[in-house]
Amino acid sequence: MAPASDQQPRVAIAIVNWRNAADTIACLESLQQLADRDVMVVLCDNGSADGSVEKFVAWASDRLAARGRSFRLWRDGEQPSEPPRDYLSIIASQANLGFAGGNNLCIRLALADPGIEAVWLLNNDTEVLPDSLGALRDRMKEDARVGICGSTLVYHFDKQTVQAVAGRYDISRGTGHEIGQGLTIATLPSRAEVESQMSYPPGASMLASRRFIEKVGLMEESYFLYFEELDWTLRGKPDFAAGWAPASVVYHKEGGSIGTHARGRPSDLSLYYNLVNRLRVARRFEPAALPVNLARLAAIAAKYAIQGDRRAARIALHALGDFASGRYRTGAWLSASRPSEPSQGRN
Repeated sequence: MAPASDQQPRVAIAIVNWRNAADTIACLESLQQLADRDVMVVLCDNGSADGSVEKFVAWASDRLAARGRSFRLWRDGEQPSEPPRDYLSIIASQANLGFAGGNNLCIRLALADPGIEAVWLLNNDTEVLPDSLGALRDRMKEDARVGICGSTLVYHFDKQTVQAVAGRYDISRGTGHEIGQGLTIATLPSRAEVESQMSYPPGASMLASRRFIEKVGLMEESYFLYFEELDWTLRGKPDFAAGWAPASVVYHKEGGSIGTHARGRPSDLSLYYNLVNRLRVARRFEPAALPVNLARLAAIAAKYAIQGDRRAARIALHALGDFASGRYRTGAWLSASRPSEPSQGRN
């Protein structure tokens, strides 16, 4: 699919940055090769305060100007008096609003343009291929019930091995896994098989239709990090289904901003939100499963303590205590860059 370059935007691409300007700029560079020309990009800097915004402005002044594309910097709290018309809108948030909060800023600005038909939420530590977006759009056009659609995530360091094509999560047990992880593109299961099992599309690359967003609402910001895409997908049922576009390949560097990595214990920030949000999503969608989820989290804390990772054990206990007390943390209390203690693998 290669719309004419003078078409008005029909898809907005939402990207959130937090202290990772290098990866974000690499992502923006890859977007310049998209076959789809009827796009706009909305980039939210989530209060990095590390010069990221200035780097984006410098990149846009050089690289976008050379391509004849315009950009605008939006300061925190600015409201558009008319739909944004620039190829790139940079939102400089003064606070770290989390994954959902940053994306919601992008979505609100994008949907101020009545011509936008869908929003592509794309992690800043990804790089795309020319047809990555086109394949997502084709899948959604094929089935009107698909309101949110995910890509095939492939490890950036490998480019042959799949990270995930979808997520499956069982709230009743508090367990989940990434469908397709470790396979190659050539050995992936069929689309029908994946879509029959999937609970949600991978948040690193998912296209949401305007109709889906306007009916279901924006992403839930109270999670701050993790489980937002599951929450969004569940809220969309039964009116909307989740889909997968196998040909939409996106290279993912894995947790560039928050320190996650599939081959080691998650970062402190990642671990905390992964654990506490298991409980929050259970309470919201399947309250009867809360005892099982609480027991599982307590077992995880005990496992870390036995393995000698006392910091991870304390974080798990923080998650339990914060859930019980109703406390919501913003993420500032944990350092995303702090190295984890001895690698324990993922839960």
